[in-house]
Amino acid sequence: MFQYQSLFRKNASNQAGKIIGLTILAGIFITISFFAVFIITMLPSFAFGDSAWVLLYLFFIFFLLFLFSVFVIYPLSIGIIKFFTSAYTGESYGFSDLFFVFRERRYGKAVKLTILVLIGYIIISIGISMLMQLAFTLVNLPFSALLGGLSYENSIETSAAMITGQIGVFILMAVVNLTIFLLMYIPYVLLMIYMFLVYLVFVDQPHIPTMDKFSIAFKVMFQAGQSLVKLFFSNVLLLAGVTILYFVLIIGGALLIGFLLSAFDSVVLVVLAVVIPTLIFLVLYIYVMYLMVGSIVSFYYKGRKVLDVRASEAAGPRDDEREVHDNDFRDDDFRALDDRDY
Repeated sequence: MFQYQSLFRKNASNQAGKIIGLTILAGIFITISFFAVFIITMLPSFAFGDSAWVLLYLFFIFFLLFLFSVFVIYPLSIGIIKFFTSAYTGESYGFSDLFFVFRERRYGKAVKLTILVLIGYIIISIGISMLMQLAFTLVNLPFSALLGGLSYENSIETSAAMITGQIGVFILMAVVNLTIFLLMYIPYVLLMIYMFLVYLVFVDQPHIPTMDKFSIAFKVMFQAGQSLVKLFFSNVLLLAGVTILYFVLIIGGALLIGFLLSAFDSVVLVVLAVVIPTLIFLVLYIYVMYLMVGSIVSFYYKGRKVLDVRASEAAGPRDDEREVHDNDFRDDDFRALDDRDY
């Protein structure tokens, strides 16, 4: 089940600490940059006082922050992906790779890709939301009619059987709605995986045409023979596990705090009872996120290897032309992978 997580751990062996550390530093840098821009843009708003113009200026600030996210935050986030791909493929990497997009004429293509991804995400999300609303409406209409009928009968003659039936219908309605919600959430998860694969193609081959990146990501996801089911459910199980742990730690911490307050009345022990479970959850959550991202990286490279083999078989033996072709392009083509276990 956890095939892709295990594969990433194998190829990026002994680098979890480095990757997580660099990712945390990058996250801190990105957060500070965002809030610095926010504070700088907020300063002129104090000059408006109680004027109605301040509301218009706030909308302008949100628009500026959106542009800053598109033109700065997202490109920097691609640098975080570079940490994972470099560790997986055995390349050297460091904090400077956070600025991977801003070198060698990659920036314009990254911004273009980000804009297209955002537009596609908005359109698809609207479509999924409309389908979800339609599904809820179609399912809930019969339940609402049934509940209304039972309520009418109860107003005439109340009976334990009727009340029990009304409760049963309500529970069934809640279960069906929850099931629909979970099923409709699956396309969102698949969409997020696809978007991540698109950015992986960019990191791997930044200079190929933008629409080719979408095409390659689609082929890796659906046509390269990889188990999307395993990738999906393994990450769902990881996320469910860390969520369950979160509630366990909350309940256990609350019980422990109550016991310490009644038995020892010590502020230090209470603080420790709060801090230690929080740190445990934070460490495990970060490691789970590391495994989830790593699983998609390994999924991509295994799929890409299959596409490489297919392309090589389709092209046939053309060594002389291939040598010239390889000299004409830097890292834009499908480069042959080495003997690592992809």
